[in-house]
Parts: sequence; structure tokens; C-alpha cells
Amino acid sequence: MSGNNSLVATYANHHLAETTIKELHRAGFNMNKLSILGKNLQSAKEMEGATVLDNLGALDATQYACIPRERIHDYEAELGVNRMLLVTHGTPDEIDLAKHIIDSTHPESWNGKVGCAVYYGCVD
Repeated sequence: MSGNNSLVATYANHHLAETTIKELHRAGFNMNKLSILGKNLQSAKEMEGATVLDNLGALDATQYACIPRERIHDYEAELGVNRMLLVTHGTPDEIDLAKHIIDSTHPESWNGKVGCAVYYGCVD
């Protein structure tokens, strides 16, 4: 098993994604291992140092390779309806931290109308 993992979460809006990014930053998550994807991201400065992208093809090769091919269409559809994707990459411990923060920021009691849907992750 490799020491690298990826995790993807989708968000209904910029505010929800930004809340998670701020929590990751506060917890000491390496922002260089985080990418946010979305259309029309005017407030990129608020992303606490995360890489801001507008399409899946702009992910680095390691992150992109970790997206299951059968999910590419799902991610593109999410971006097409102005949802945001948060892609994290790192060691198993870093991914556990990211998942814990995402779960605590958007608990499972999410009612399906707005919020965060997680996770398409993998092990490199």
C-alpha cells in the first residue's frame, strides 16, 4: 500500500467549501495538498492557500490519476451545475484528518437539499 491517498468532496456552494477549507487550515492541513475546483471562483484569495482550478484536467497528475474513470462524468456534472469539488491528497493520516474535518463540518444528518457529498477516494 502506498503512502498517498486522495479524497474528494463536493459542495453545493462556495460558502460551504470555504468553511471546510478554513477548518483544514486551522487544523494544520498542508494547503499545498488541497485543490478546489469550481466555475467562476472570484474569491480565490479566501481559499487559505489551496490551489484553485476550474476543471478536472488542471489537477496535478497524481490527483487526477486517483479519480476513478467511471466517476469523471459525475465530477464534470457537479462542476456543470456550479457545485465545487475539494480534492485532498496526502498520507493516510492526512486524509483521515481531512475526512474527520469534512464530516464534522457537514455531519451525516445533512438533509440532501444543500451541503456536502463525500467521497470518492482511492489509494495510489
